[in-house]
Amino acid sequence: MPVRPNFLERLVLHRLNRGPAPLLDLFGAAGFESLALALDIGVLEALADADEPLSASALAARVNAHPDGLAMLCDFLVTEGYLSTADDGYGLTAMTESWLLARSETNMGPWFTFWDELVFPFWERELETAVREGEPSQTIYEWFDEEPARWETAQDGFRATASLLVDDVVEAMTVPPGATRLVDIGGGHGLYAFELCRRHPNLSAIVFDVPGAVETLRNDVPPDVVDSIDTRAGDYRTDDLGDEYDVALLFNVIHAHDPAENRALFERVADALAPGGRLVVLDQWEGSGRTPVSRAGLRFVALTYLTTLGATVYSTDEVRSWLRAAGFSGVEQRGVGPLPGVAILEATK
Repeated sequence: MPVRPNFLERLVLHRLNRGPAPLLDLFGAAGFESLALALDIGVLEALADADEPLSASALAARVNAHPDGLAMLCDFLVTEGYLSTADDGYGLTAMTESWLLARSETNMGPWFTFWDELVFPFWERELETAVREGEPSQTIYEWFDEEPARWETAQDGFRATASLLVDDVVEAMTVPPGATRLVDIGGGHGLYAFELCRRHPNLSAIVFDVPGAVETLRNDVPPDVVDSIDTRAGDYRTDDLGDEYDVALLFNVIHAHDPAENRALFERVADALAPGGRLVVLDQWEGSGRTPVSRAGLRFVALTYLTTLGATVYSTDEVRSWLRAAGFSGVEQRGVGPLPGVAILEATK
């Protein structure tokens, strides 16, 4: 969490431009790397397990670190808002307890690990290429395939962000009465399919994704829905999706493809749906940022998609036109979850 300037600092750095405001980006970058290290070596979990604040020496003994080095790391994390401090040692802030502990239902730790170990190293390699040439030399998914362990880290990260949205998304969706068959195209971690099958006991789901994602998922299906979930590995642009589905999900998929590919994909999904079947599209949408944080988040997402996939974010108007051209009608939009710019579009075959 970047350091928050006080009133005088905001005046000097932003309003009057009398100081180098870009230093805040430097502090933010260092804060991210420091948080990633704290997650990796178990600092946050060690403090959560303790009954009281821990001194640097006591904490160092638990995480196998040097007391002096660990104290410097923790002191910086205090200024960044992740840790608290008192005379008797270090503790966790309420923010860290809510968002960065494995025991929390809203644990974003795996998402930050995903960025630290995979996305930012890929950024470092491909950002200039993507900016100069309009696309990276390979997609990040192709890079994941080179080392299957990367898929495990990625799926953990994707699952962490989906956990913030899954309840809102499932509650906002329309599942047709009597629906029994669902396909989650590009469904990766499977979290949405799991929850839909829990809430609709007559529903069975196929999670269709690339082999690396599917192989990881097969080991992660919860026991309570294992009989309702099947997986299929393939390329959803060319391989058979199946047919007579009542519901199809395209969640965080269309931003990875150009307009022609998305139009063709919508046509393939229409062919796979039964008459009256529902298609639900979840993504981030161009023009949806209304606040400084949401606008920054949307621009950050767009640059990430360019760098990792040679892709972008689309407006809902564009996607509505593709849906209508593919034979869908009754397109409805609903905002979901706490993340800026995220919404679902629903349409009926």
